[in-house]
Amino acid sequence: MEEFGLGIHSVDWSSSCSVSKCSASRPFSLSQSSCLAGPDFKSEKGWSYSMRRFVVVACFVAFAVVLFLSPAARADQITFQNTVVGLTVTSNNTVTVTIQNNLTNAQVQSVAQNISALYFQVTGYTGSGVLLSSSSGQTTDIYGGTGTLQGVTSTGWVASNIGSGLTLCVVCASPVQNQTAPEMTIVGGTGYGAYANANSSISSNGPHNPFLVGTASFTLYVPGVTADSTFSNVVVQFGTSATPPTQVPEPGSIALLLSTAATIFGGMVIRFRKLS
Repeated sequence: MEEFGLGIHSVDWSSSCSVSKCSASRPFSLSQSSCLAGPDFKSEKGWSYSMRRFVVVACFVAFAVVLFLSPAARADQITFQNTVVGLTVTSNNTVTVTIQNNLTNAQVQSVAQNISALYFQVTGYTGSGVLLSSSSGQTTDIYGGTGTLQGVTSTGWVASNIGSGLTLCVVCASPVQNQTAPEMTIVGGTGYGAYANANSSISSNGPHNPFLVGTASFTLYVPGVTADSTFSNVVVQFGTSATPPTQVPEPGSIALLLSTAATIFGGMVIRFRKLS
């Protein structure tokens, strides 16, 4: 969810995607000869129109790819399954994270539904030195099918870099270590009253109790992050087994790859035309 430092590739549309050669008498229309109309392959003039069409279409495709693959805004709220995650750059080098499990008491059945880690990328991050400055969350004990609130305390979670990105976790993937686990995963519901459907991995489970409940809040020191930083590749981990995300190409890299492929293809078309 480099994997965790994304950028948007800028494009000089004035030079590479100019359509100024299209006169007023040649509007963008598919119903008549125009900058996007089909070429007359029997003439060099027709080929010129064909290449104009290729350049214009290629520019539109590249622009669409950049827009589609651009990272999310710097302040994001993400909903995934039973999880709501908030990510915000509050100041230079500071990121705040909120995590909530939005299951109801009746929907809570197993610890496999509990949130135990978050992975994400943020642009500007220098790749080391991340620290969890503070955290807090409401705790609850669930015994005999009933939840009892235990007060607000530190979450026991840790923050670290992992691979080329960041993790915030209580059940952490190697090499990150956290002795709090398997306690303090984030359970759904209110934290009090009946948890009638909770099985033995929740109810009266000594190693797993207490749980966090409601919205857990975290403040991270993330070197290099600024107001222009953006978040992406957010991955939520559930249960008591560490399952870090697989490394994937960053969206900016994918956009660059597609743009390069389009350029190479364009060169091949021109060369083919010259040879023929």
